[in-house]
Amino acid sequence: MGRSGRVIVAAMLVWVASQSALVIGLLCFAWSYLMCAAIYGAVRFAARRGHEAAFKAASPVTLTPLAVIFGLLVGFLAADVWPNFERARNTVGQEALGLRQALLFADALAPEERRLVRDGVQEHITHAVSVEWPAMKAGDHGPRNAGDGLGKVLTALLADDHAGGNRRAAEEHTVRALERALDAQRQRLFISQTSVSGIKWFVFMVLAGLIELTIAMIHVENRSTKVITLLIFATAVAVSTLLIMAYDRPFGGGVSVTPAALTDVLPR
Repeated sequence: MGRSGRVIVAAMLVWVASQSALVIGLLCFAWSYLMCAAIYGAVRFAARRGHEAAFKAASPVTLTPLAVIFGLLVGFLAADVWPNFERARNTVGQEALGLRQALLFADALAPEERRLVRDGVQEHITHAVSVEWPAMKAGDHGPRNAGDGLGKVLTALLADDHAGGNRRAAEEHTVRALERALDAQRQRLFISQTSVSGIKWFVFMVLAGLIELTIAMIHVENRSTKVITLLIFATAVAVSTLLIMAYDRPFGGGVSVTPAALTDVLPR
């Protein structure tokens, strides 16, 4: 697959993963049943063309290694996606906590510095909600695009060498809280770039197709058994795809982390 093909596949995966859970579910079930119907039709057509004896020779034991490999793949994909979603949620919470602590420590600063911290925090949150979240949902945002609202505050506080006593201690605590918030922001932007790659989805689909093909071959003589078994497995594939795809993009997928924790930091 060329570069343009990979770009198209990646864009399609981002589009699907950015839909609501209902839309993702409908797409997953439609794709799974469509592939099942295509394999059913292909096997039936080939059997009528004189290949039924070859299909009958297929051993049911063939399903065992295929099923094991497919189950392991689903487990590995889930082990990547679900913990990543929890990390995304924890990162937003840490970012909000750092901002909240910075506002708390800023109450002990001089009025000009207190206003500077509050304006910087508000600019940071506004940029995160209005710029970063839509871009993260679209899958085209990186750490290099982070806003500099907190950066200006840190520069001003670190450049102040006239403070002493309690005021200096408050500045140090404020700086550390803002640094924690910035570090959490960088982690959030990094996590937003992680998702299940196209090659993994390709292997997932190939394995699912091979299992359905084997099922259709083994039950080539018994149409009703073949249909029921294929539908059961196709449903399992659709549900597995939904569970992975819905959590694939933690900031813009079917189940996503919202910026509510950040907006709650701002005073009402």
